[in-house]
Amino acid sequence: MPTKLENILSQLNDQADPAQRLELLGELIEVYADIDFLKAFEAAEEMYQLAQKHKFDQFVAHALSQKAWLHIGFGNVQESFTFITQARLIYTRLEDEKGLARTSLHASAVLRRLGDYPGALEEALTALNLYQTHQDHLGVADALARLSYLYVHLGDYEQAEKFSLKAYSEFEAIRSLDVYKFSIPNSLAMAYFHQKKYKEALDIYSSEVDFLRKKNIKSELATALNNLGSVLMELDQLDNAETLVTEALQLNVETNLRYGELNTLFTLGEIEEKRKNYEKAIDYFSRSLEKATANQIGHTIYELHDRLATVYENLGQINLAFAHLKKYRETREPLFKAESLNRMHGLRMVHETKQAMDEARWNAEIVTQRNREIDLLRRTLVIMPTISERRQILDLVCMELLSVLKSTVSFAAVLSDDQNQAVIEAGFRGDQKIELIDFNIGDLIPRDASLVVRLLDEQKVEAVDDAADYFNNTGLTGILKELDVASLLFLPIVIQKQTAIILVAGFDSLRAFKDADINLATALVASLSQIFENAQLYRDLLVAHETLSKAYDATIEGWAKILELHDLEAEGHARRVTEQTVKLAKAFGLSDGEVIHIQRGALLHDIGKLGVPDQIVLKPGSLTDEEWEIMRKHPQYAYEMLAPIEYLKPALDIPYCHHEKWDGSGYPQGLKGEQIPLAARLFAVVDVWDALRSDRPYRQMWSGEEVYEYIRSLSGKQFDPKAVDAFFVMMGYRQ
Repeated sequence: MPTKLENILSQLNDQADPAQRLELLGELIEVYADIDFLKAFEAAEEMYQLAQKHKFDQFVAHALSQKAWLHIGFGNVQESFTFITQARLIYTRLEDEKGLARTSLHASAVLRRLGDYPGALEEALTALNLYQTHQDHLGVADALARLSYLYVHLGDYEQAEKFSLKAYSEFEAIRSLDVYKFSIPNSLAMAYFHQKKYKEALDIYSSEVDFLRKKNIKSELATALNNLGSVLMELDQLDNAETLVTEALQLNVETNLRYGELNTLFTLGEIEEKRKNYEKAIDYFSRSLEKATANQIGHTIYELHDRLATVYENLGQINLAFAHLKKYRETREPLFKAESLNRMHGLRMVHETKQAMDEARWNAEIVTQRNREIDLLRRTLVIMPTISERRQILDLVCMELLSVLKSTVSFAAVLSDDQNQAVIEAGFRGDQKIELIDFNIGDLIPRDASLVVRLLDEQKVEAVDDAADYFNNTGLTGILKELDVASLLFLPIVIQKQTAIILVAGFDSLRAFKDADINLATALVASLSQIFENAQLYRDLLVAHETLSKAYDATIEGWAKILELHDLEAEGHARRVTEQTVKLAKAFGLSDGEVIHIQRGALLHDIGKLGVPDQIVLKPGSLTDEEWEIMRKHPQYAYEMLAPIEYLKPALDIPYCHHEKWDGSGYPQGLKGEQIPLAARLFAVVDVWDALRSDRPYRQMWSGEEVYEYIRSLSGKQFDPKAVDAFFVMMGYRQ
C-alpha cells in the first residue's frame, strides 16, 4: 500500500494545474518536515517559485512563512527573520490575520533563540489574540503551547504548567490529541526538569518518545530523544543517555536539522564531561560551537565557551580555559540585558524590586565571571596573587629565560615612552640578581637605530652571535663583559600597546644561533606576553571585582529596605536579625566566606513575601487557613526570585529554609534535623528572638526571660539544640 508521501509525489507528477500543484506542495512540505528538512525546504522553494510565476499571493506568503519556519530548524535565525518580514508584508496587504498569527509564532521562536524573551512573549501573545478572534482552536492551542514553552525559559514554571493545561483543553475540544502528544508535554516536562523533578519529566518524555516512534515523526523524535537523554544523564544513567542522544544526533543529521544537531552534540559533551572523559567532551563541545557560531546562535555560543572553559580547567590547561572564559564574557554581555528582563517577567514582585533584581543579576553575573577569571589568572601565573607588580613579574620572566633557553644571564629592559631610554628593571646571572641600571637605548641597539622600532613592531626575536663586536665601545660593553656575555638574543614584548620591554638572554660562549633556537625563543615570547597580559588583566579585575561587590551588596541592602517599606511592622528587623545571625555564625566557628553568604541571606530572608498579596502580608489579625496556605509559599517565591542569580546561590539557605523545623514539621520541604542547612538553623533562633522582642499592633513585646524560656522549650522540636545553646552563650543567658 503506497505511503502518504508516495501518493503526494504521484499526484504531483500527474498534476499540471498550478493551484492544485500548490496545494499538493503544501502537503508535501508537511510530510517532509517530519523526515527531511532539506527536502521540505526544496518543496517550499518550489511552491514559492510557482506561486510567484502565477501571482498567487496567498501561496507566496505561505511559502515564505514555511521557509521561515524551516530556517528556524536549520538554525539560520537571520534568514528566518527575512522571510518572516516578507510574509508579513503580503499577509498585511491581503488582510489575512491567520497568516499574520502564523508569522508571529515563527517570530516568537526566532526571538527566543536570540534571547529576546520579552519580544518572544509579545509575538506569541499577538498570535494567541489573532487566533482567538477567528475562533481557530488549533491555532489557539498552538499559541498556548508556545507560551507554555516560553514561560519555562522565563523560569516561571507555574505559568508554564498553567498554559500547558489550557493548551491541552483546546486540543481536547477539537479532538486533536495526536498533535497534543508531542506539542504540549515537552514544555511541561521541561518545567519538571528545571525543578529537578526528574521522575515526572522522565515519564512524560518516555511517553512522547514512544508516540513519536509509532508515528515515525523523525524531526520531533530527535528532540524528544535528546530531552530524554538529558533526564537520564541527571539520573546518572549515562550509558542509556548516550545511546538515546546518539540516536537523536543521527536523526538530526538524517533530517538535516542543524539546530537539533548542535543541541545533541552539546548534550553528548555534557555526558562525557560527567564521565570525566574531558578530551571527548572537548570534541563534542567544539563541534557544537562550530555549528552554533556558523548560525549565530548567541546563547548556545556563550554556554559552550563556558563549558569548554570548565573542561580545560579540569584538564589543567589554564590558558585555554581562560581564553574560552574571555570569549564567554564577550559573547554573554551583549545578550544579557534582554535576558535579564526575561527571567523576572512572570514573577510576582513589586516594580522597584523587579528593577533592582535585574540590575543585581547583571552585577552578580559579572562578579561571578570575574571571580572565575581571577582564579584562572592566579593559576596561569603559577604564583601567589600578590605578584602583580611589574618588577615581580619581570623577575619571574627572567628566571623563565634562564630555565627555558639555558642562558647564563637574563635581563629585562623597560623602554621609556619615547623609546630613547631604557631601565634594566630585573635580571639574573645564575641565581644572583642584577642591580637596576639606566642606559641610553642606543647602547642596547648600537648598530641599527631602526632595529628597536622593527623589534617592537614585528615582535620578532633577534640574534646577536658575537656580543663583544656588536656592543663595541658602548655603555653596555663593560656591563656585558662583567656578566660574561658572549652571545645573546633580543626578545621584544609590547604590553597592551603601551609598555615596551626588550628581554635579553645572554650566553657565556659564542653561539651560531640556529632556526631551532629562534623558534624556541619566539614561542617563549608568546607565552611570556600572555603572563604580562594576564597580570594586567588580573589587576584590572581585582579593582572591578571590588567595585562590583560593593555595588552588589549595596543593592542587597536596598532590597531589604524595600521589604521594610512593604511591611512597616518589620522596620529594622532585617538589620537586627542580620547582625545577630552574623555574630552567632562567627561564634559557631564558621569561616568569613560562609558568614558573608549568611549575611546576605539574612538580609533577604523574607523577600518571598513580595510574591504574596498585600492584603495577606499586611493583615492585622489572624490569617485564615487559605491565607496561611498562600503565605507559606513565600520561601518558594524567594527561591524563584533568587536562584537565577549565581552570586546569591550560596545565600539561598536562609530565604528558602528558615521556616523548616528540627522535628520535620516545618515548610516548604519538611526537612528534618541536619537536613536543614546550618545557616537556616542559626537564623531561625535569632528570627524568633527578634520577633518576640518587638512590639506588634496585636501584642506587646515579650520580656527577655519569657523569650529565652520559649526558645528553650522548643529546643529539639522547632530549633537545633546546638544552635539554641550557642545563642544563649552569645547572649550571656544562663539556663
